[in-house]
Amino acid sequence: MKQQQVGTIVGSSVHLTGAIKDVSDINIFGSVDGEVTSDEKIIIEESAKVKGPINGREIIISGYVSGTISAKDRLELNASGTIKGNIETKELLIHSGATFIGKSTMPERKTEEEFAPEEGFEAETEEKEGEDKEENSDKDS
Repeated sequence: MKQQQVGTIVGSSVHLTGAIKDVSDINIFGSVDGEVTSDEKIIIEESAKVKGPINGREIIISGYVSGTISAKDRLELNASGTIKGNIETKELLIHSGATFIGKSTMPERKTEEEFAPEEGFEAETEEKEGEDKEENSDKDS
C-alpha cells in the first residue's frame, strides 16, 4: 500500500522567514517572508501573507501575496485574495472581488499569428470587396 505524503503546513500563528521547499502540497495559514516552492499544490489561505516568489504546479490564493508567481498548470485567485506581482501560468481563474495588480503571462497559449485566418478566407474577402466596388460603380452610372 502506497503511503500518502502529508506535505507542509504553516500555522496561522507562525511567522516564517526563509524558503519553504517541498515535493508535496504546502498549506500556508500564517506569514512567510521568502520563497515558497512545491512540485504539487500550494494553498495560500485567507489568513495568510506571503512576501516572495511562489512556484508550484497548482496555486490557490485566498490571502495576500506580494511577489512573482509561477504556476506550472493552474492559478486560482479567490474573491478574498490579493496578488501584487507578476504571474505566469497556463490556466488562470480570477474570481469576482479578487485584487490583482501586475501582469499575467500565459506562455503556452497560441499567438495572434497562429489564429490568423486561412489563405482561402482572405482571398474570398478580397474577391467579394472587388465585386462590391463593381456593383457600386454600376449604380453610379
